[in-house]
Amino acid sequence: MQYGTIIIKNSICNVKRALTEYFSSVVESGNVFVLIRNEYDCNYDIGNDFFDVIEYGEENGFAYVNTIVVPTKDKIEAELPDNVLYIVWFVKDRKRQFFNKDAIRESHIWKDVEWGKREKNYNPKGKDPGNVWIPTKDDGKGKITEHILMELPDIVQRLFVATHRSGCKTLFISDISEDKTICNEDMQFACIQKEKRQYSKHRQPVYAVDKSELDCKEKLFAKIIWGTSENMSEIADETVDLVVTSPPYWDLKDYFKKGQIGQESYPEYLDRMYKVWSECYAKLSQNGSMWVNINIRVKNSKPILLPKDFIRQCKKIGFYYKSVLIWHKSSGIPTHDKNIVDRHEYILVFSKSPKLALNDKIYSFSDYKNKTVNGGLFWNINRKAGSVGKHFIHPAIYPNDLVTRIVEITTDKRQNVLDPFLGSGTTLIASVLAERNCYGYEYNEGFRNLISDRIQNEIGLMPYCNIKI
Repeated sequence: MQYGTIIIKNSICNVKRALTEYFSSVVESGNVFVLIRNEYDCNYDIGNDFFDVIEYGEENGFAYVNTIVVPTKDKIEAELPDNVLYIVWFVKDRKRQFFNKDAIRESHIWKDVEWGKREKNYNPKGKDPGNVWIPTKDDGKGKITEHILMELPDIVQRLFVATHRSGCKTLFISDISEDKTICNEDMQFACIQKEKRQYSKHRQPVYAVDKSELDCKEKLFAKIIWGTSENMSEIADETVDLVVTSPPYWDLKDYFKKGQIGQESYPEYLDRMYKVWSECYAKLSQNGSMWVNINIRVKNSKPILLPKDFIRQCKKIGFYYKSVLIWHKSSGIPTHDKNIVDRHEYILVFSKSPKLALNDKIYSFSDYKNKTVNGGLFWNINRKAGSVGKHFIHPAIYPNDLVTRIVEITTDKRQNVLDPFLGSGTTLIASVLAERNCYGYEYNEGFRNLISDRIQNEIGLMPYCNIKI
């Protein structure tokens, strides 16, 4: 039997087996969707993740298209409450792929508000679907009133209508036999039960000691070190409580300075990044953690799994791989008719000790008008568009609020934060405003005036902080 679409919901091990077994059963224009969740070991470290599936699918003849993320009702109680369902999307042949984007468009909430006199920008069929599936209700005036949690039947139906055409059957493979009721007359069902996993009793996270009243008479400091973070000898070992950064992508942005990380061969790039992560590990205190904002890089229609390579490196160095947080951006990067809009990036979470040091503020963020979605691994924070200020352009800025959250849930006042790729200075600004000290390494001194301008406009004069640029 040949299928136009195959949807697989199972454990990562069974998913890999099914991808191999059913490869020849997918028509050349067909799609395969894999519904999985990250899997944790008994110490609540991630053992298998969705990156593994992307890598396996590519190695076995499928072409990777995108990863859709959907919040779930059930949270995996690891060190961070994991409520993410990943839908990894493959096709058999990208050039012949069938995908009906119009079938899954949602209504515009901005039709009569934002678009108004700009009709040319308004698609009457609906807004371009993105890769974060959290449908909304609105008041008809451009204001969201509710975020909707999608259930499994809704997800399967949405995948079905976007890829179904006359004469092609859809196969739904699940780990639960009762899921057969989801299928319609154009769908066939197969059940492959997943292996039962045994977990030890959930451990409570280590909570950071409140030092807000300690050393309150000492000035805060923020120090920028102009040079490569491949060697951070200016900082004493085990004196940093948090590393948070957004590293340069390989072969993407050229900042026009010889020796920069990102413009060399990919093996050399990874070697240099390994040195940076090793330095971060050495500088972190025993209860310290590292949060890395990164996404999959696509070049010539092939995925470059930067996150997976970083995970391998960090685990080899000695880090514990704790979580993948979803940074949901309402703004997105437009794409072509056979793909959907990119509206999320990943934040990889690592700790130096077996337990991740957090405080309970992690559960307090309410980005969605839905209590079930809040309190998990979805953070809806918009990126600032365009340039920073009137005279500076920096092409890859992440928002202050994103860094502030990470700083506040992992450290206490007067503790030390490090960013090995400071860029436009976001980590420094967020740390100082949250009353944390900050070290920032930046290789490109061309950003000096940009950082100075941001400090002047966003921090101003702070008599209790000594900032060295």
